[in-house]
Amino acid sequence: MALVLHRLRSGLIYSQAFADYLESKHNIERLGHQGDVLHLDYVRCGQGDLSGQEWWQLMWISGWQAPTEHRHQIGDVEVYIPKQAMRGLKNRMLHFDGQNVVVKR
Repeated sequence: MALVLHRLRSGLIYSQAFADYLESKHNIERLGHQGDVLHLDYVRCGQGDLSGQEWWQLMWISGWQAPTEHRHQIGDVEVYIPKQAMRGLKNRMLHFDGQNVVVKR
């Protein structure tokens, strides 16, 4: 099976498998989150004891807290990605391997 990739204008690359994962999560949880938007955050440490380590998380936040200029369409799902997280994800790929979301270079 070929890996289908997509790219946002911001430079974020994501696989179709990630878009499908996101859509599934959204469809399962959205009824309990009226007016909320999925928030994707990413942190990569560039220095210090944790240099090279990275974390990502996906959670729901109020639509009021998610400025439209930082919302992106990934597949059929609108996702808020803060400016700092988007910088860290630039030219990286989000992929779902069937069990976990991974960030690849």
